[in-house]
Amino acid sequence: MLKFRESLVSAHHNYLVNQMLSPGFLLGDLNSKEDFWFLADIVPVGTVEPSIHGRIFDPKGCCVLEMGFNKITRNPAGCVIERLAGGFQIRYAGEPLLKVHTVAFANGYLTRIQGKLYDREGKIRMEPLLDGVQVFGKGTLALTRRQLLL
Repeated sequence: MLKFRESLVSAHHNYLVNQMLSPGFLLGDLNSKEDFWFLADIVPVGTVEPSIHGRIFDPKGCCVLEMGFNKITRNPAGCVIERLAGGFQIRYAGEPLLKVHTVAFANGYLTRIQGKLYDREGKIRMEPLLDGVQVFGKGTLALTRRQLLL
């Protein structure tokens, strides 16, 4: 008897995480009021731009920024967002903190995220790995729309 398994790779848009394709991923606790979290949300069909959200800390555990829908919503460290062709970059103290860049292919889109992100304890949660990122700690590496609605 054949067994079937639903693919977690999106036919429309994916992120490159831990050298694998993912339709969306979450690090940390999305409902936390004070702790680190980072969400690269699922991109619906008909949309190209990814939606990045989160609360990001520096290596000392100080909150650098909060963001939602690719915009800085709280900015205690004076970060600057720069729009780039195919994405954006956030600078912290003049240095790149996070870069998000989407590339179009014949049959879909791939967003590459680059950045070194820390949690409130100063532990590394995400760092560059080749063209994508490697993530550490609590998280969900392949989101489904169903998971975000819960």
